Amino acid sequence: MACNNDKKQNKESGTKTIEISEEEHAFKTAVDAYIWAYPMVSIGVTCAMATDVPKPLPNAFAPINTFGSVAKLFTSEDTDVVSSNVDTQYSSAFLDLTQGAVEISVPATNGRYYSMMLMDAYSNVFDYIGSRATGTDAGKYLIVGPDWNGETPSDVLKVFKAPTNLVWVIGRTLVDGQDDVANVRKIQAQYLAKVIPPATASPASWSERNNFPAIDKTKPPVVNVNTMDWKTYFTWVGKLMMENPVPKSQQSYVDNFKSIGLSFENGFEPSKLNSEQQKGLERAVAEALKQIEAAAKKKTGTIHEGWFYSLKAGVWGDDYLYRAAIAYRSLGQNIPAEAVYMNTTEDKEGNLLDASKNNYQITFAKGQLPPVDAFWSMTMYTDNNFFVPNSKRLAIGNRTKSMKPNKDGSLTIYFQKEAPKGKEGNWLPAPDGNFRVSLRLYVPKE
Repeated sequence: MACNNDKKQNKESGTKTIEISEEEHAFKTAVDAYIWAYPMVSIGVTCAMATDVPKPLPNAFAPINTFGSVAKLFTSEDTDVVSSNVDTQYSSAFLDLTQGAVEISVPATNGRYYSMMLMDAYSNVFDYIGSRATGTDAGKYLIVGPDWNGETPSDVLKVFKAPTNLVWVIGRTLVDGQDDVANVRKIQAQYLAKVIPPATASPASWSERNNFPAIDKTKPPVVNVNTMDWKTYFTWVGKLMMENPVPKSQQSYVDNFKSIGLSFENGFEPSKLNSEQQKGLERAVAEALKQIEAAAKKKTGTIHEGWFYSLKAGVWGDDYLYRAAIAYRSLGQNIPAEAVYMNTTEDKEGNLLDASKNNYQITFAKGQLPPVDAFWSMTMYTDNNFFVPNSKRLAIGNRTKSMKPNKDGSLTIYFQKEAPKGKEGNWLPAPDGNFRVSLRLYVPKE
């Protein structure tokens, strides 16, 4: 029990030590725990929403251990995923490796770019299946949990050992506009997942088995997470922790959370908290979310001439606030070897981009287009990380047929509300206000 006094004299050493109240200690610990767990809760809530369906749906929702694929190009009306793109068609499968290993089958894509990002419960990307990593031939791959010790089927090309029992496979398949959607759908229909060995009985859904607190399935995952009270949030954390081991390097850090009733052994135990500690946790939710939101709005990672990007996306280490900020802003980022996302919200003078006041343009000198082995594109987002509502164009890039170079061989792209006269093919429509531009480099050259 902490003393009421803020300071006391150490008679032997003559130094002063500071003691804090139980509420303040719980508050500070819970802020750390909230931030550390934010990506995991975001993935968990997304999984709960996406897998609570009887069969795959056109929005890529699908039962656990089953692929679902988006059946259309994303528009500004789609808000289930922040910072989505229109260069690739999404596929998704949430894997519950407590049910067994999961075999992933992919077809030959005949040179078409695709990737299957394998992300653990903490948003760390631990490997890939796809054009860059494994090629574009057909094949079978086995995803196994941290405690797996089974036999590998003879036709499996590679085994991927996941650090956690919950894995999110995010598939991206290159699509060349609306006319190409049907071709991509044929490929996506051949992305298959099955449990090895097959389950002997139909297990309860992932959410039912874990008995998670209820969420509002009419709202996006990020809204559900950001509006949870302290007891709901940390209950989610506790249940997810119990099935998903943390990296050994983080174990001592996470052990500190036992003082607020949070552990890998027992999950979250709010009954162990007294009224002062509960007040601390209640305060912590608002403060932690405030810190995450502030970090998400900052230029993070490497900054070059106003563009900011990360060279450690997907492999976060112990930078928990940065990891949480990215989960808040754009959960599910590729590692740099697969794709680099360069973003800007400011002009060259450091002023916020605001199309209600200004028109903007960016020019690439001749021979100085973004260096990639796959493709590049520029996408515009509102300040809440969704597409800018318009009927013209959501992205522009090296596959945009209407885009024309200047007479000197350079290339100029225009960001403004109204189309530039005679330059409509090089125009990316902007909103009536602030916006963010994201330059995606798929398989960037070193």
